[in-house]
Amino acid sequence: MIPKPVTPKKRNQSGLLFVPREWQRGAAVRWLKRTHAWTGFWGALLFLMLGTSGILLNHRSIWKIETGEPIEVSAMDIAVPAGSIKDEDALGKWAQAEFALQSEPRPPRGKGPGKGEKSDQKSAKRFLGRERSEAEKWELSFNHPNGRLTVEHVKGSASVSVKQSSQNLWGFLKNLHKGSGVGLVWVLFMDTIAGALIAMSITGFLLWTRLHGTRLLAGAIMAGSLAVATTALWPFLL
Repeated sequence: MIPKPVTPKKRNQSGLLFVPREWQRGAAVRWLKRTHAWTGFWGALLFLMLGTSGILLNHRSIWKIETGEPIEVSAMDIAVPAGSIKDEDALGKWAQAEFALQSEPRPPRGKGPGKGEKSDQKSAKRFLGRERSEAEKWELSFNHPNGRLTVEHVKGSASVSVKQSSQNLWGFLKNLHKGSGVGLVWVLFMDTIAGALIAMSITGFLLWTRLHGTRLLAGAIMAGSLAVATTALWPFLL
């Protein structure tokens, strides 16, 4: 009697774990893989930048990782007609027109009142044995990813003091991460990078197959990540 040939057992393939069975056709799976790959390729360099700058921002308080303050590279007192700059808003508009700046002015960090608040510079102060009135002075800062421009003007004077500061590479990356001093086009571009991260997260989740572990393992990984995040954050919640 001729023995029957032994046929190898077919491997049990249940497809993608979290994708409905009716979607598990070849075309749908290929679409998921291509979306995952191309969105990752679109944002690969920016993901590296965001990861590096994210580490710098995350540890600037705990590990005291400092990238350094902007370094002053040039300064000049520029002549203007006396009394031509009437207020702080006029100073900001003058600087924007004079230096072709696109960013909006704001008081330097830690100096001067915030927008909408009034300064008390006109009040009398005791100095060298007498009550004296301090001259009203305005100072504004224009922040850019690679540096800062600061303008200062004493009301009624015939000059504006201008200082230009430069930021190092690490500070530049941090400013790009925070969107400091950038325009609408950069903001919209970074929105596409955020969208790429979301797309990669969803498609990566859907592409998790039984070949990479069981449903129980997948759930345990997700629950563990959430538990660590909650434990780390809970003591600092109000």
